[in-house]
Amino acid sequence: MADQTLLPKARKARFDDLPKFSGHPSEDVERFLKSIKNITKANDESENHEILEIVRGKLIQSAGLWFDNHEHDFKKWSDFETAFRNRYFSSIMIHKKFDLLKQRKQLHNESVTSYFDDIVNLCKEIDPTMSEQIMIKHLMSGINPDFQKELSRRESSMNTLNEFLKYAKIEQDLYDTFEKFHRLSIESTRTNLEINHQQIPSLTNMIERPKQQYQFMNKMNPHSHSFTTHRSDYKRTSNYQYEPRSTFTPNKNIQHNSHKHEFKHKNDINNQFRSQQPFQRC
Repeated sequence: MADQTLLPKARKARFDDLPKFSGHPSEDVERFLKSIKNITKANDESENHEILEIVRGKLIQSAGLWFDNHEHDFKKWSDFETAFRNRYFSSIMIHKKFDLLKQRKQLHNESVTSYFDDIVNLCKEIDPTMSEQIMIKHLMSGINPDFQKELSRRESSMNTLNEFLKYAKIEQDLYDTFEKFHRLSIESTRTNLEINHQQIPSLTNMIERPKQQYQFMNKMNPHSHSFTTHRSDYKRTSNYQYEPRSTFTPNKNIQHNSHKHEFKHKNDINNQFRSQQPFQRC
């Protein structure tokens, strides 16, 4: 069995959080009345004067003075509500709320339910008698564009706010699911890139290791390093230039005369040989 004092304590806490109303033009009449009705559960025919006493506890300055002067006229809640609106209703405030309603868009990280509650509340503050079909149109105009396409197909069959909210939540759940999958895919790709990037220094170390070994060997054998250095210096400082060999093409006339001279020389040798033969026979 619930504690009988729990409900009054909860209502008192809500009442304490309710801002006071002074009657200034910048104050929201409809929001104040709505808050009072939610706490006291007042309706048009409520004749409980304790409700009016609760209201009086939140009226200050000129608003409190006005209530004291007209309290005898309030026989029931609807009498007070009508007189209060006539006294403090501001058409400027309604225009501001209507402009806010037209400009209201669902934020990137805002849930459908949060957007839904804010739009419906604005609609009721602008016009408490506004139909649900008109509220649905205001909801459609500012909802996330990713949801609009699918919801537009169902708009003709969505006659109540509850139906709109049901389908809008379905679209949000689908969107969040695919968005999460896409984000995980990006994170996986990024992880692979980081792993590949970490492997690059190891390859660099493999390349640098022979160089380090070479430097270590030079330290252990400085003469070899000196000899190599001198050879390198010699190659860098040498003035040696490559001269290509020339190719000799003999002159045809010279070549012909050479053959003639050679033939003549052979004939002379043969003649000498023949002249010597008789003497050898003797």
